[in-house]
Amino acid sequence: MFSLGQRIRELRMKKGITQIDLAKGLCTPSMISQIESDRARPSYKILFAIAERLEVPLEKLLSDVDLNLEYVSTYKMARAMVAAKEHSSAIPLLKELLDTPRSQISTTDIMFELADCYLHTGQLEDAERLFNNVYELSILRQDHQQQALTLKNIGHIEFRRKRYQLAAYQWHKGLEEADKMDEQDVFLKAGILFNLGLVHSKLGNLEDAVDYFNGASGLYECSNSLYQVGKVYMGLGMSYKRLNDLEKASAYSERATAIFEGLDNVLMTVKTQVTCAVLHGQQGRGEEAKRMLQDAIVKLQELGQREEEGMAKVELAKLLFLEGEFQEAEELCREARALLPELHLYQAWINRVYGRMAVKRSQREEAIRRLQSAADCFKQMDEVKEWDDTMYELAGLYLEANEHKQAVGILEEIRRYSRQILEERGIVL
Repeated sequence: MFSLGQRIRELRMKKGITQIDLAKGLCTPSMISQIESDRARPSYKILFAIAERLEVPLEKLLSDVDLNLEYVSTYKMARAMVAAKEHSSAIPLLKELLDTPRSQISTTDIMFELADCYLHTGQLEDAERLFNNVYELSILRQDHQQQALTLKNIGHIEFRRKRYQLAAYQWHKGLEEADKMDEQDVFLKAGILFNLGLVHSKLGNLEDAVDYFNGASGLYECSNSLYQVGKVYMGLGMSYKRLNDLEKASAYSERATAIFEGLDNVLMTVKTQVTCAVLHGQQGRGEEAKRMLQDAIVKLQELGQREEEGMAKVELAKLLFLEGEFQEAEELCREARALLPELHLYQAWINRVYGRMAVKRSQREEAIRRLQSAADCFKQMDEVKEWDDTMYELAGLYLEANEHKQAVGILEEIRRYSRQILEERGIVL
């Protein structure tokens, strides 16, 4: 029995032509090489043209070909694409496998892989439909691991939709299924706990977030998964920062830095360095924070990480503004604006810094324009807290000028929009 690629190679060599000859006018020689090594699957059109060029009927080309082997090799190819994060490329292969099911590979496994690809490419409705199918099948088989994995991914869909209460609900259910497994899957359970930490942080349940992050940390530490421990420490650092426990926030950020340095994960180390610098600045360690940010900016330039460089420059500009170094802060904001995408959270922060500088320079109209632009961007990015704070700054400007009608209008808008967001997220019914 041959694979399809082996049969094509055998017939080509019998005919005495090269891969270049076979490819001419059909596809690239590289594609023929991939087909013959079973790393690529030709379309029907290409397959028919190859048969014509080899001067054999299509039936003969396919005779004695182990199509089951072909099916398995296609699945392995799709899995390799998923592992390489080439999810868009894997989707047509997985759809083809799903349309022609065989006994060698579980249809449930193919559905799960395809749903995962849809999730990564933002096709949330398709992902949800397939994950729900997988979940129903796993209930029938009483497969607790599959149920937990599927619920974890359904939770990600709700998180992406910013429906945080529903995401938390799915992850809590997933945690219950993970606990029912005969042999505990440490990474699965720790991953769900980490997700619960993230979602409770989004919901403002910071004490709960810390508890879940600590639970994930304990499991990851037992498994010696340093990269995941570092991510959990970053989550703890941000949670403690929002709880205003800056000492613990700084400590966990420094631990995360040490882990990522040890793993030689340069980019993650620099990003964590930026987080530490921000925390140091909030603790009054301004000079140390500035040195850390300046060093991080240089490293990000060397790594070619334009977006991360832009974000670091905005953080340094915020720090310089607080120290009254307006010209340097303004220059950093100008540089950052060119590095960041047009719609980006830090574009809002740039306008907010510009607005605050305009207030200090008594440029009232410019301050209002900049702060309004910042608020609009924060709202578009669904950053409710920052939008709320910026709108309060705007209201303050109107109050200082005794323009009470405008100030009250802004305060009413804050109240109305904040309630709308809470209701959408299921926090207020």
